[in-house]
Amino acid sequence: MKKQFGTAAVILAVIFAVSIVLSLTFITLEADHDCIGEDCPVCAVIAACENTLRTAGSVLMAAAVILISRIILMYSLPAVTHAVKATPFSLKVRLLN
Repeated sequence: MKKQFGTAAVILAVIFAVSIVLSLTFITLEADHDCIGEDCPVCAVIAACENTLRTAGSVLMAAAVILISRIILMYSLPAVTHAVKATPFSLKVRLLN
C-alpha cells in the first residue's frame, strides 16, 4: 500500500513540475505576441499560466512550512520524551504511605 502511495506521489510531483515548466515556457515564448484586443486567446492562456504559477508558489510555500515544522518536531520530540522517561511508574517505585 505504501509503495502505491509513493508511486502516486512521484507521478503527481512530475506532473506538477512539468506544468510549471510548460507554463513558464509558454509565457516566455508568447510574451511578445500580436494581441488582437480584449478577447485575445493567447492573453487568456497567459493569464491561466500566471495563475498556475501563483498557485504553485502557494503550494511550494505550504510544503516548505510543513517540511520545516516536521524537521523541528523530529528533533525536538526525542528530547522531550527522553526527559519524561524517568517517572516513578517507569522506575517501579511504590508510593505506600
